[in-house]
Amino acid sequence: MDLRLPGALALLRRSPRFARFWGATFASQVGDAMAWIALPWFVLQATGSATAAAGVLAALQLPAIVSGALMGSLLDRFQPRTIMLVDNGLRSALFVAIPAVYAIGGLELWLLYLLVVAAGALEPATHVGTRVMIPELVDDAELESANMLLALGDSLSVVAGPVAAGVLVAGVGGPFVLVLDAASFAAMAVVAALLPPIVRAGPRRRPSLAERFGVRQIWRSKVLRVATLLSLVFFFSYGPLEAALPVFSERVLSTDARGFGLLWTALGLGMMAGTLLSSWLGRRVRVGVALPSIAVAWGVCLAPLTLMTEVAPAAAVLALGGFVWGPYVPLETTFLQRVVPRDQLGRVFGFRSTLLMSAAPLGIAGGGALLAILPSTVLIGLSAAACVAVGLLGLASRTLRRAAVPPSVPGV
Repeated sequence: MDLRLPGALALLRRSPRFARFWGATFASQVGDAMAWIALPWFVLQATGSATAAAGVLAALQLPAIVSGALMGSLLDRFQPRTIMLVDNGLRSALFVAIPAVYAIGGLELWLLYLLVVAAGALEPATHVGTRVMIPELVDDAELESANMLLALGDSLSVVAGPVAAGVLVAGVGGPFVLVLDAASFAAMAVVAALLPPIVRAGPRRRPSLAERFGVRQIWRSKVLRVATLLSLVFFFSYGPLEAALPVFSERVLSTDARGFGLLWTALGLGMMAGTLLSSWLGRRVRVGVALPSIAVAWGVCLAPLTLMTEVAPAAAVLALGGFVWGPYVPLETTFLQRVVPRDQLGRVFGFRSTLLMSAAPLGIAGGGALLAILPSTVLIGLSAAACVAVGLLGLASRTLRRAAVPPSVPGV
């Protein structure tokens, strides 16, 4: 089976502008993944407090849930290259400031949290901005390949970033890794400055508040409403798995942190492999059928985990599940880029980012509460059943099933 990777690599050769953009985005993603390891370790060494170390990750992640819609609105109102340049320039300065202030003995915990919250609030500008810019950098027929590469870079960064950060933190310390993260943001800022401007027609009237933040655009489009609801419930239903997996690893698989890490590595590697399928799948299957089918298949793959008692089979199940999940985000991204007017992409992606970033954490929180009364295997089974149910409901939606017939692409 041709998984379209050669075609995607050819896109990088044909379009140096997209290649630079993708390379800088990947470097920034790796830097982000490294910061997830370096920041809590740095805080733990500096304060000796595990609570403070956990808190800094929350401070990095939670602000993006609030700021996503705002950043999306700004991306539609101003030039994305300007917003992304400011975002990455500021985040570079913020991450340099942490080790710099620490070196002179002035880094109080409140100041660290303030710097990290500011960096976390800025992050959606580039996360959403990349999805706004891709249709401007490649032809419509190449969107599948471009979004596949974007998702592949994200998956690679999750696998490679923590490994690199662990080695570097152990060798040269957390502050140096934060400087590397700052350098990745600086590189992204340079590339953002070189992006082409987007030509937009002026607004015919003053948009309402709901329109400015993408709420009205999603609400008045039935297919966007259904697709957003599918992703929201799917990601929420996935959340309990994350809550259950540590307990499942310890009490059912009887493994330690190494076995627990192996399960996540297997899931990540499976997602990387599955991402390569997205371009091929997007050219052959209606996206409105593919997305809910992925939800069903993920739940079906997850269900056997409830019968596992050894690490290796459980890792294999999660790898298969990751392979099934892999195409979901790039397929959905391409779908949105095709059905949403380009002058509204930022608002739609921004509001959806706010919604979807909260879905999995809420699912994790709900799963954590249920673990007090349910065994981990039952919770995993419930998560699997919920994903199958939401997928079947999506397949039952005529609006979604008929959405976005794949374009005719030469050579496919």
